[in-house]
Amino acid sequence: MDLSNTGKSQADSIACHRILDANLNRTMEGLRTLEDLARFQNHGSIQNRYKTLRHDLQGFTSTWDKSALLTSRNASDDVGRTTKTESESLRSHGAIDIAEAAAQRVQQSLRCLEEFAKFLYPNSSAGIESLRYQVYDLNAKFLLAQKRDLAFLAKSKLYVLANCQMPIAEFQTRIASISRAGVDIIQIRDKQLDAKQIIEYSSAAIAVVDPSQTRIVINDRADVLHCTQAWALHVGQTDLSVNQARSLIPNRCVLGLSTHDLQQVKDAIHFGADYIGCGPTFPSSTKAFESFSGLDFLQSVVDFLNQEQASLPAFAIGGITIENLPKVLATGIRRIAVSNSVWGAKLPSKATEQMRQLLDQGT
Repeated sequence: MDLSNTGKSQADSIACHRILDANLNRTMEGLRTLEDLARFQNHGSIQNRYKTLRHDLQGFTSTWDKSALLTSRNASDDVGRTTKTESESLRSHGAIDIAEAAAQRVQQSLRCLEEFAKFLYPNSSAGIESLRYQVYDLNAKFLLAQKRDLAFLAKSKLYVLANCQMPIAEFQTRIASISRAGVDIIQIRDKQLDAKQIIEYSSAAIAVVDPSQTRIVINDRADVLHCTQAWALHVGQTDLSVNQARSLIPNRCVLGLSTHDLQQVKDAIHFGADYIGCGPTFPSSTKAFESFSGLDFLQSVVDFLNQEQASLPAFAIGGITIENLPKVLATGIRRIAVSNSVWGAKLPSKATEQMRQLLDQGT
């Protein structure tokens, strides 16, 4: 690098390149740590955002003098290697400690990159500043997401939508029986009841399931969720937006979103839904649609999530029966949401067992 007309001394250039090199490595390492943590905790949308930020940073620094960065590197003589605090060697609370440490490391390193880039590579400093503000928001979202139990969601395969059109004692008996038979998630959905009645039925459902086996989801009504302490809220495309719903529910709560096309799947990832319902796959007696997304949509969802390496759980929904379930599984989808095929069956427990057997064979 020719420094004769730049006003930069050789010593300054070496020192600043050394700082840039160290902080660029530190930022990339921190982003990768957060990306992998989000990925394997099944925070699909958050993992995708960290990946994008990592690639954006590579783009903003692509014009930097790589030779100068490498020749300035001197890790063995770095006096900072041996000056560590006790907390830097401890991660006693597991994932949350790892996430917090990596988040702080990324934020601080980006600030250093921005400041020293102003000196050596001023054209890249504005882009790095933009990344820093994006990281602030994403880190906050991820650290709050650590409070949600997505591990249960990741292992869930069978999701049943239950209405409340029966006496509450019979309702509880049916909820308990399908839970024991293998239903992972039960959504309470009934547009005919008022809030007081939905709260009563939802609370009754929560009371009779073992949360290690089955979790209860509330459809649409954030107010009902607050009153029942249910595990999750599910919203549709014409209900509250993901951001609106997230602002109304506790940080501990999972949030699901219905999707009917690939753009809505992409939006679900972008806005941070914890899982998606994908359909309608087949005609259904539960809900009327003008058109059906069908099996091709399920295949496109699987292909897209694999391509993006996104771990967002996707449940096929709409008219799925024991007879057409093999066609659904052939698309690569491994999770389903059903209503009449289980909840409206003559023998709900037996129907659950049959569905569960096919789902388990498909993994």
